[in-house]
Amino acid sequence: MLPFCRLDNFLCIGYDKQEPCRKVRYIVMRITFCQWETKIMYSLVIAEDEFTTRRALVNMIRWNELGFQVDGEFSDGRELLDYLKSNIPDVILTDIKMTQVGGLEIARLVSEQNLPIRIVFLSGHKEFSYAQEAVEYHVAHYLLKPIDLSRLREVFRSIREKLDVQSAQEDLLQNRRDHYSRLVNYEKQQFVTDAWFGALSNPEQMAARLRLIQARTSEDGTERQFLVRMVLRKDGQYQEFLDNYGQQELQEQIIHILEYFDRRLEYYPITWSNIEEGLAVLGVFWESEADRPGVYYPEELEKSIYDLMAVQAKVTTFQKLSSPEELAHYTENVGRKEPANHLVQDKEYLQLLRDQKKLLYSYLCQNNAVQVRELTGALLNNYLRGGVAFAQSQCIHTVTKLIDEITGHDLMEWNQLYGKCMNPLPALQAEGLRTWLEDCVGLLYEYMTGQSDTKEDTSIEKVMEYLRLHYSEDITLNTVAEAVFLNPVYISRLIKEQTGRNYTELVMEMRVEQAVELLEHSDMYVYEIAEKVGYNNLKYFYKVFRKVKGKSPSDYRA
Repeated sequence: MLPFCRLDNFLCIGYDKQEPCRKVRYIVMRITFCQWETKIMYSLVIAEDEFTTRRALVNMIRWNELGFQVDGEFSDGRELLDYLKSNIPDVILTDIKMTQVGGLEIARLVSEQNLPIRIVFLSGHKEFSYAQEAVEYHVAHYLLKPIDLSRLREVFRSIREKLDVQSAQEDLLQNRRDHYSRLVNYEKQQFVTDAWFGALSNPEQMAARLRLIQARTSEDGTERQFLVRMVLRKDGQYQEFLDNYGQQELQEQIIHILEYFDRRLEYYPITWSNIEEGLAVLGVFWESEADRPGVYYPEELEKSIYDLMAVQAKVTTFQKLSSPEELAHYTENVGRKEPANHLVQDKEYLQLLRDQKKLLYSYLCQNNAVQVRELTGALLNNYLRGGVAFAQSQCIHTVTKLIDEITGHDLMEWNQLYGKCMNPLPALQAEGLRTWLEDCVGLLYEYMTGQSDTKEDTSIEKVMEYLRLHYSEDITLNTVAEAVFLNPVYISRLIKEQTGRNYTELVMEMRVEQAVELLEHSDMYVYEIAEKVGYNNLKYFYKVFRKVKGKSPSDYRA
């Protein structure tokens, strides 16, 4: 809730004060004829032991016109010292000498603790020694009494200009930090995905990628990562959540809980899958504070999900990984105990193969030669686990599927690529299959390299076209990935780069825009519109609509 206060003809609508000892930034709107003027107000405190002078300084100066808001007034420096224990104003206007603690002591504290505060001295004393000490403590200005108001305004306008420049630089730096943080998080997500699906297995490449994302290591040199698998029980409460909010919101809520489970852990999802027991989520916790290792209890995670969502969850795996290489080879355990003739019917194994093929196509779209080469080898190794005959049929199917996706509806291009790849057909032996598959993927890579200017545009067009047709359905990012044969992480990056929004925000806006159209041009009831655009829970629809449009559907229609 934003606090409100009047500032002459300005209306202060809020400020950013996230915690003590942080600078206060007031956001002010000035009401003018037919427009709103936004203005940042810097915080100012005044310390003066003479009551009349202090009140005149507070009330007679139009501080808001100069860009300042008076946050406090003090009759002595001791009171101001107490104030500075939990507050950091932008500027202090203080008498240089007061009864107990004067301005010099305040300036000394600010200088010694390197606080980001500008100080302006007021004094009736003209002794040079005071001015010398003021310079030593980096005091911004030194004004003499009686106060020249025009000079005071000039001083504070100058301070305001410098603060504006500083604020702009701080905003730019923060934006760069935020951008870098998002890039690092994306790289960690991609690292986990690549390692799991076999696009990253070379130790040297792993080390280089880890250095890129500045991953910390423990004392024995191993990465602090935890593989976690959790199953949401398919019961009445689970179904009720789906009926009200849908699959995507369910996944969003689960991810949110996992991300904030422990401040030392960052969570990166790998896969979602529907199994007989319910919805299974697999991912990696990445310990962000390696120097402060913790002990983690799966029961706490299960309890958090039930307390916040009323959905039963069972953590089936919570395993510390001894190294990133262990994550890279973990998929070899899928169906390990099954003979080859049974393995080819294992749903988890078949889904793993399909996910690897989607990731391979995604990297072909990006012209990423290293990951294409690594993933091709990993994919063939997994095929061979089902037997040589199975591997041969899967290699042919994979190449055919890739040609389908690459050429789209261009039959001539399809025939040319298919003819080059399928003549001759792969030999029915492991090494022959490997050579053939590598040659075919290399040929497709060369073709895609020539299409690099348009391929990612084509990919995002496929994604957006699917969303335009199906946004009102209960679709998840994984649903879209299946439909357009791309990796979910790749799709997520494409959407963010092209629209500036994440997947959930984009779908939400699509639904709300269609709701707006129906509110304006139909006489349907609001609950009917909510259901039509994909929201079965009317209360949730109101919440989403208000978030996007700033008002309820009923108010918008009115």
